[in-house]
Parts: sequence; structure tokens; C-alpha cells
Amino acid sequence: MKKLVAKFGKLQTASFFVMGFGIILFLLTPLLYGNWGIDTDIIGLTIFVTGLAIFIIGLIHRKKLRGWKRVLLSIVAAVLLLPWIPLIVSSIYFWITDKPLGS
Repeated sequence: MKKLVAKFGKLQTASFFVMGFGIILFLLTPLLYGNWGIDTDIIGLTIFVTGLAIFIIGLIHRKKLRGWKRVLLSIVAAVLLLPWIPLIVSSIYFWITDKPLGS
């Protein structure tokens, strides 16, 4: 584990585990949906894409990128994190009003 952290850094190593969890959750969708009715494909893909964004952020930080490469990778990471915005907005609305968004 120390070799992996030394080679890739803490953020990128953590992103590998997040992406792995997302892939496993996505691949278990037929089993979970068939037996228990739990649909995990979108959740698994969202977790995988979040891990990918964390990996890109770690890459920017570790390689000390400057200029257009940093801007381009930052835009890609921001676009990959867009699926989290509705969750954040609806959570904030629920905490303020104690009602689900849309009701």
C-alpha cells in the first residue's frame, strides 16, 4: 500500500478505491435487481465518475500542471461532478424547509 501511495499519491490511490467500488456496484446490478429489486446502475456509474474526477484532481495536484492543461483538466473534472449538483441542491432545500424539493 505504501508503494502505491508513493507512486500515485494519496488522492489518486483513494480514487482507485472509489472507482473500484463504483464498478463493483454497477456490475452487481443484475444480481441485486433480480433478487431484491435494488437498481444500482446509476448509483454505480455516478460513484465511478466521481472517482474519475477525484483522479483528475489528484493528477492536477501531483503533476503541478500549469496553463491550458490545468484549465482543460479542471473543466473535465467539473463536468464529471455535475451529477452531484441536484443532490446537493435538494439536500440544502430539505434542510431549510423540511420538505422534499418539488412538493
